[in-house]
Amino acid sequence: MSWNSLFSRLNLFQKTALLTIGVTFLLIFIGGLVRATGAGLGCPDWPKCFGLWIPPMTAADLPSGYDHESFNVFKTWMEYVNRLFGVLVGFLILMSFIFSLKYITRSPSVFLGAAAALILVLFQGWLGGQVVLGGLEGWMITVHMVTALIILMVLVWTFFRSVRDRIRYAMDPGIRRKLISVLMLLLLAMLVQVVLGTQVREGLEAVKAGYPLLDRGEWIDQVGLVDTIHRSFSWVTLIMALVFFYLVRQHQLGPFLPLLAMLTLTGILLQVVVGIGLVYLDILPAFQVIHLWIAAFVTVVPFLALLFVMNGRKGI
Repeated sequence: MSWNSLFSRLNLFQKTALLTIGVTFLLIFIGGLVRATGAGLGCPDWPKCFGLWIPPMTAADLPSGYDHESFNVFKTWMEYVNRLFGVLVGFLILMSFIFSLKYITRSPSVFLGAAAALILVLFQGWLGGQVVLGGLEGWMITVHMVTALIILMVLVWTFFRSVRDRIRYAMDPGIRRKLISVLMLLLLAMLVQVVLGTQVREGLEAVKAGYPLLDRGEWIDQVGLVDTIHRSFSWVTLIMALVFFYLVRQHQLGPFLPLLAMLTLTGILLQVVVGIGLVYLDILPAFQVIHLWIAAFVTVVPFLALLFVMNGRKGI
């Protein structure tokens, strides 16, 4: 079955779920922009921004009690847009949950997945407020990022469960077991990389605060062991992606798995290149955003591939 044929037959729940996945990816990208530009405290309070539902455009518009000197309109609106997209994702997940009610009897896992996504996004909204109120504590930002990835994976799993009967195909049991093992190891490695990456980011923030006169290009040298482990672990993810790509190509497993294998390998190669660029280009903020977004992409794509493989029937 082709992609066009599959998408043309989606029902309202499936279309909403797919849109939610896309907007969630966009939200992760915007969150990366907020982090890279230091706009996390652009709105110092939560859920309002400077005590207002619509933030001010100039320092003169600030309510009394706020520091006019520290006001930055760019950072304020960057954080505000991030919150708006968070609300949009929450609304879409709520709509997905409502549309999933039709699956309660015929496919309960779809309903449960939608319910889990709704609970997680409510937790994520609360956590986002705690991140702001806590002054951007490093460990809370890490939890916030990991939760975003979990939400994304739950959304992908729920959507897949709703369409899986249309995409079953035959697969040799031995190859299926190999692919499951490789993809599970790859996913574990990617999740470790995400956590290590957030720790490196926290280390950079600590260096920036502790050594204000240090040149930006020298920050990474001060982070320490966690950065060395993060760089070294990238080879693990690359090797696992190569094995996944090789197995799919060798056994001609189509039509979806070759595309997912190519996207996974390409994404990890780009991630390595961008990581090298971060080191040698003085940690450019733009590269930080791209690095974060690709990390989300190359975590979710092999997860989707794992769902395809586990859904394959015995045969051949």
